Amino acid sequence: MTYAQFLAIFLLPPVILLGLALRRNLSRRLWLTLAGVSLLAVLYTGPWDNLIIVNGVWTYGKSRVWGALIGHVPVEEYCFYILQVGLAGLLVSLLLARLGERPWDT
Repeated sequence: MTYAQFLAIFLLPPVILLGLALRRNLSRRLWLTLAGVSLLAVLYTGPWDNLIIVNGVWTYGKSRVWGALIGHVPVEEYCFYILQVGLAGLLVSLLLARLGERPWDT
């Protein structure tokens, strides 16, 4: 299985389903929050992953990734960071919405 297939099978569907379940509760503030946290995840985790790849601690099989890199890290890894933030953020938002809470609207 390639990294892109993993993302398409295990992360993209739940993110899409959560987005659909929350379509009436998705505010601009929530999207901005998720974008901000995604940016933090990329800025914090990207350098760390570059460091461990350069030092040989972690590798990605060339047949498992597209080959496009940002530094030494495959683009799919950056997609993983962003999709994980989306998954966690949307799941928390759904759980809060079920409790009648809408912290993103305040």
